[in-house]
Amino acid sequence: MPDLLNETDFTEHLASKLRPLSIEVEIPQPLIVELHYGQEEPVLSIPLKHAYDQYVKAPEMLDSLIDPYVLEIGWTVQPPRYQAREIFEKTMPVMKDLIHDPVLQDGEAIVRDGKEIVLRLPKGPVLYRDLVTRDDERLVVQFMIERGEELLDLYRGDILTCFPEPGRIEELSMQNLARRALESGLTTRVYRVENFGIQPILISFRNERLSEYVASLINVSDVMLALERNLDATEGMLVTIPSRDQMFISTAVDDQAVCEMFLLARHIKSESRSPVSGLIWRFQQGEVSGVHTVNLKEERG
Repeated sequence: MPDLLNETDFTEHLASKLRPLSIEVEIPQPLIVELHYGQEEPVLSIPLKHAYDQYVKAPEMLDSLIDPYVLEIGWTVQPPRYQAREIFEKTMPVMKDLIHDPVLQDGEAIVRDGKEIVLRLPKGPVLYRDLVTRDDERLVVQFMIERGEELLDLYRGDILTCFPEPGRIEELSMQNLARRALESGLTTRVYRVENFGIQPILISFRNERLSEYVASLINVSDVMLALERNLDATEGMLVTIPSRDQMFISTAVDDQAVCEMFLLARHIKSESRSPVSGLIWRFQQGEVSGVHTVNLKEERG
C-alpha cells in the first residue's frame, strides 16, 4: 500500500496535475486550490476536503478521485469562454423535445461508418434538466446563452469558472426569464376552436423577440401563479406547450377540457417547426400538480 499523503501533499498532487493546463494555480491553504484565469476574470476556488476524506478511507482510489477534477477544469481552459457577467445575465431556459431536437453529449456513444465512437467535447456536457421521458417524447429544459439573435449551447465547462455547482445555472436562468417576462409583459387572447366546449387562452410575450421562451414559462412558478390569478383560475388550470413559442391555458379542468386540450396540443405539435410536448400540465397555486395524457380510441376507415 502506498504511503498516505497528508492534506498538504494531497493538495499539491492535484495542483501538479493542473499546472500543465496553462492556468495559474495557487494553494492558499491545505485542501483548497485556487484557479486564476486572468485579469478581471473570476477566481475559482476548489475545496478538496470531501475528496481527501474519501482518499483516506481508500488510498488506492487516489487517481480516480483526482482525475475528475483535472477533466472538468481542463474544460474551462478551452476557448471560447464567456465572461461571468454574460453568463449571469444572458443564460436562458429553452424547452426541447430531444426526440425531435437531439443534443450530442460529451461521453455519448455514436456509430459512424460502422464504428462506435465515444464523443469527447472540449467544453464537456451540454447543460439541461430532464422533465419527462416517454417513448413518444423526451422533454427537457436546456440552458443556453443569448448572443444577439443567436442562442448558443452552454456547456458545463463554460460555467465552472463562475460557480462549480452546475445546478445553480437553473435558478439563474429562471430568474432571467421571469425578469424578461416582467419587463416585456404577457398577452392573453382567446383561441377559438370550432366544436370545442372550452375556449383555450393563448399566452404570448408582448416583445415578439422573446417568443422562443414562451413554452419555458412552464418552469417559472411566479409567472404561472400570476397567470392563474389574472385568469381567475380558482380551480387551477390546464396548460399545454405544443411548440416552443406557444402556450395554451384552460381555466376549465374537467375531463372534457383535458381531452380537448390534448387534441389541440397534438395537432399543433404535429404542425410545428419546433415541437415540444403533447402532454397536459395541471397547475395549482403556480406549481405543477399533475401531468396528463389521453388515450383515444380512433376509428380508421
